[in-house]
Amino acid sequence: MEPARFDRFRYGLAALLMRHPHLRPYALIAHRRIEDVENYGDAIRFREKLIAEAGDKTLLEECERFCVELEDELQSYFVASHADLP
Repeated sequence: MEPARFDRFRYGLAALLMRHPHLRPYALIAHRRIEDVENYGDAIRFREKLIAEAGDKTLLEECERFCVELEDELQSYFVASHADLP
C-alpha cells in the first residue's frame, strides 16, 4: 500500500477559498498559479504551527504579512483572469 501523500496545492487552495469565499468561482483556473498556491498553503501551515506552539510573535507577524501578500497576489491574478472563467 502506498503511503498517503500531502497535496500542497489542494491544501493551499482550500485554505485560500475558506478565507476568501468570493474567490471560489476562480478555483477552476487556480492550476495556472500552482507554485503560488502551494507557497500560500505552506505559509498558512507554518503560521498555524507558530500559533499552536506560541512561537515568536515577530516571526508570526511576518508570516501573516506574507500570507496576506500572497492572498493579494492570487486575488489580483484571479480577478484579472475573470474572462477565462467558463
